Amino acid sequence: MKNALQGVDLASRRRIASGQLVGTREAGGVHAWRGIPYATPPTGPLRWRAPRPVAPWSGVLEARAHGSMAPQYADLLAGVPAKERGKIAGDEDCLTLNIFAPVFESESIPSGAQRRPVMVWIHGGGNSVGTSATYDAARNYAIHDGMVVVTVNYRLGVLGWFAHPALHEAGDATPEERSGNFGTLDLIASLRWVQDNIAAFGGDPGCVTIFGESAGGQNVLTLLASPLAQGLFHRAIAQSPVAETFSVDRAVNWTDDANPGHPDSAFEVTARLWVAEGRAPDRESAKKQLATLPAADIGAFLRALSPARLIGTFTPGSVGIYRAPGPVRDGVVLPREPLAGVFAYGPWNRVPVILGSNRDEFKTFSADKPEHSRLLLGKLPVLRDRRAYQVEMKYMSLAWKALFVDAPADAMLAGGHKEVWTYRFDWDEAPAVPFVRPDLLLGAAHAMEMAFVFRDTAGELDIFGVNTPFNLRGRRVLAQAMGDAWTSFARTGVPAVPDHEWPPRTTEEGRPDCLLFDTARDGGIRMARLSAEMGAVKQALRTDSQAEPASLRCQIYARLFVWNPLFAGHGNAREYELWCREFGCAVPAARFRPLLEV
Repeated sequence: MKNALQGVDLASRRRIASGQLVGTREAGGVHAWRGIPYATPPTGPLRWRAPRPVAPWSGVLEARAHGSMAPQYADLLAGVPAKERGKIAGDEDCLTLNIFAPVFESESIPSGAQRRPVMVWIHGGGNSVGTSATYDAARNYAIHDGMVVVTVNYRLGVLGWFAHPALHEAGDATPEERSGNFGTLDLIASLRWVQDNIAAFGGDPGCVTIFGESAGGQNVLTLLASPLAQGLFHRAIAQSPVAETFSVDRAVNWTDDANPGHPDSAFEVTARLWVAEGRAPDRESAKKQLATLPAADIGAFLRALSPARLIGTFTPGSVGIYRAPGPVRDGVVLPREPLAGVFAYGPWNRVPVILGSNRDEFKTFSADKPEHSRLLLGKLPVLRDRRAYQVEMKYMSLAWKALFVDAPADAMLAGGHKEVWTYRFDWDEAPAVPFVRPDLLLGAAHAMEMAFVFRDTAGELDIFGVNTPFNLRGRRVLAQAMGDAWTSFARTGVPAVPDHEWPPRTTEEGRPDCLLFDTARDGGIRMARLSAEMGAVKQALRTDSQAEPASLRCQIYARLFVWNPLFAGHGNAREYELWCREFGCAVPAARFRPLLEV
């Protein structure tokens, strides 16, 4: 821990449970503290163990720099230079958080009823990539709204969710550790840290909102479901969440077991690593060898591998994301029921909730893929068939909303919880550059809403490069509306949009259930009836005249229901064959398999 105080603002000096720290004073009248450890580094023997409380330090910690990101395939979401993308980067010593708060002198930190609402941001990235360091735009809530904002790092990918039984055969393994949900446990530890320490920064531990996007939204949903997170937060916002969780069998077993595991289950990943390390020539040999080994030997083998070796067994997709089992329904950290069942029938952390998605979610994952576009000059995607792309993305994104927004929201309502609001983000004013057409490539793509949520009109979160002087006015109006909605919700538990009504979600037939966020050019902010379930999405595809010729209709079905792992169980190869007969399509489903899953 550093003790020299050069370059810091002494007025930011704070004492928390583990020691003293100082941060910096930044533009806009905010104090920032970066890289604060909230748990002991999960390294060495603490890899794949529950987070431990951080050890107290002596002297004064200079909290001036972000902590290390979790090990990952570094790409756009890691904030690394282009030449570093695709490489494995990060450090297992990653359990840190950052705080932004209005400037308070040491003697004037709010206390009691004057403490400020707290908003805790959970970054996305498929639970395998990303870092809190790229979300300093969160400071806008401190500048504009007087909030205290926390952004947090947590373990990712195979280091964050890995449920191999051999790791915890030792008698001192806790039930939480046997779950494999280490990333979830990290987030719970960070929220406990907030409860214990945020008052030192002027924040109210009794008014904490968790919010996150994509996998961050998925983690918001699992925190709502986790009994271990009870009482640690008081509102929740899930932006474009995934509601996917895994049974223990799916997370652990071999793919050819009676209860088959995921292709990247703990057993399958271990076998791949065993082969990669030269211990066996192939999977079958590895499987036989591993079956004869003591659990302690398997655990020692896994713990001895570097993060790069562990991550290198996975194939990266969009922005470095790789597919592997995530949150596990173990019965301790998470209930054994899927999330919709928990929200409808079981106990969960019943706080006010906002859920929403973007109209064109899947364009983010599809725009640069070879089945949809070719690369001009090696980097600019140009659509091969604009009409087919638009129709396919429509149904992919409808399915996302139906399964990950409408289903959990309606399950909450079915369980008697009324404090639920839903939205859809429709802003699609990327420039219509001839030939390339970013407006069509992206539309209201996945992650596009984040800049608006964070009141960012300066371009700090313009990850798609779509900001122009021509769309600035509309962006400002929409960013104010979304920022006001999010911060009013954090204060009161009810979202308020100036000059617009946003009533709670309803399942009553014919009544609007969703707030559309858009600019005046395309109809403005307004309520609409948009709820759908997966059966309705499939039926709409069956009858949509735009999904012609028959090969396009079957292509969309195959990519949505046969090959997309997010929608597994809602269609299958047998039904695909029936569609082919019905519509006269002779193309096998394998022809439509994407080269990358994400």
